[in-house]
Amino acid sequence: MTWDFKYLQDEVSDLLNFNSAQTDQDFSTAQVKKAINRAYAREVHAAWLEGLQKYFHAIAELTWLSDETTFAVPPSIQQKSIIKVIDVTNSDPGHNLVFDDTGFSGDVFWKDRNTLQWGDSGPSEDKTLRFEFYAEPVDMVADDDEPDLVQPVYREVLVWSAAIDLRRRADEGAPPEWLGAYAELRLDYWKSISRGKPFTDYPVIKNAYPDAEVGFVY
Repeated sequence: MTWDFKYLQDEVSDLLNFNSAQTDQDFSTAQVKKAINRAYAREVHAAWLEGLQKYFHAIAELTWLSDETTFAVPPSIQQKSIIKVIDVTNSDPGHNLVFDDTGFSGDVFWKDRNTLQWGDSGPSEDKTLRFEFYAEPVDMVADDDEPDLVQPVYREVLVWSAAIDLRRRADEGAPPEWLGAYAELRLDYWKSISRGKPFTDYPVIKNAYPDAEVGFVY
């Protein structure tokens, strides 16, 4: 089976005993679609707190021009949860930029929420910076769209999450069996993304700046 948007709609509708050809339905097709997209965003955002960065990792490489003191982070990244910024100008993987709240030490600091500042004179050369951030769920529209940030084997959690959400919005409590099934599927999903990628790459606590002298790994 392919857990695409159409299949998810069919599963949620089946769980709710929804029939679009019948009159006086509790939920419309549009409501089912919105609920699935809400569930997708909700489950991914919750998983950020439980799983490893690797499962939601995205990058964008941008150029900071020489002698430019400030750098306006583009809108495509402004609202993202940034993990780190790496200088890959002369090497790859490069080295992590050190952020400093005061602006008196480190490489860069946030002048405001959307603007970075590099010291008081900017970099001495054009810098290629790799922004690493959490990928955001994108609303599904076409029937063959897929919730790419959730592995297919765990996408059933979106069905239960959406169905429970709709029942609550209709001021109807979801059956305890639904809540139990949802909690079990959600926990299995969290367990999966808490393992390494590949699974043999065990999670560890690492120094945020491995290029520094204290290159410890616990």
